Amino acid sequence: MPNFDGGHYFLTALAPVSPQILREGDQPPQACIQILRETLACLPTARQSPSSEAGTLNSPFARNHRTHFARFVVLEDVVDNGRDPTDALKTAITNTNLAIPQPTDHLKTPYLLFVADLDAASGDESELRGYLTELWADMETELRAVFRHCIGFESVTDARGFADYIVRCQIETTMPFNDYWIGVPPLQDFNRAALLAPIALPGGVAALSGVFWLLGNFGLHLGDALVSLLGANGAWPWGWISVVAAAVTSAAGYGLYRFILQRGNQPLPTAPDSDLPSVLKALYLQQRLTRFAIDQQGADAASLYHAFGEFLARHRPDDLEHATQAPGVIRS
Repeated sequence: MPNFDGGHYFLTALAPVSPQILREGDQPPQACIQILRETLACLPTARQSPSSEAGTLNSPFARNHRTHFARFVVLEDVVDNGRDPTDALKTAITNTNLAIPQPTDHLKTPYLLFVADLDAASGDESELRGYLTELWADMETELRAVFRHCIGFESVTDARGFADYIVRCQIETTMPFNDYWIGVPPLQDFNRAALLAPIALPGGVAALSGVFWLLGNFGLHLGDALVSLLGANGAWPWGWISVVAAAVTSAAGYGLYRFILQRGNQPLPTAPDSDLPSVLKALYLQQRLTRFAIDQQGADAASLYHAFGEFLARHRPDDLEHATQAPGVIRS
């Protein structure tokens, strides 16, 4: 489930940019894509670098306390990665002219790429819609300024309409970014013998029955002789037994394949304290504790004990709402 993993939803949406030429006020006519680029260029970024933290503006996404990362990108066309890889020997044998270009993909219109990594309890669409509704309440003005240049956005009038629009533009996220696990996640382990037994048992029967059938064709009825030792007489249809056992083996193998795919598509469990409020609190405490450790160098045990008590009372490690770092800044 690439859209959801480790307690986070990974949104990827492509909104087609309008090809229209607009005239706004006394400005000369401009293409929608150019106005969109200028709008994005003027959109404040997060204050997460020494060059930007001195400013007073912050990213509008910082108003939302579920957004870990967000980005807008204008895609005018897809990148050509060159020729498809082929076997050199096959190319030489077929005398393929490598100077003749292969067909390449192109976008029919530019697209606005909107990606976001957000806190979510599940990968249900309701989680995404709830986030988009919150985002509209937090930054409606900025969202209108950006998406008004996209095809179909003219029908959006409220938060529900915005959520509907983004869901229509959504594509599957194939490479989610999630690195909050610092140890091995508590994944469920499986007994390999129990998994392989439904395949190994009928597979063994199919192989053994096939051997008995081949030997019987040469007059060596070894299978019937072995069965007679168990008290069952008569000729056995070893060929048909082998075919049926092989069919059961194939069905069991396909079932195991589907089971592995289904288990592989399940998201990782949520890492402890990986929601945005907890991450911001951790960043705040990291800075405060570093300064505390520096200031307490050489202090005696009693002074250190008293100072640490004051540290806990002032910074309240268990309180995520107060004494924490604000979103979108590099330090607190």
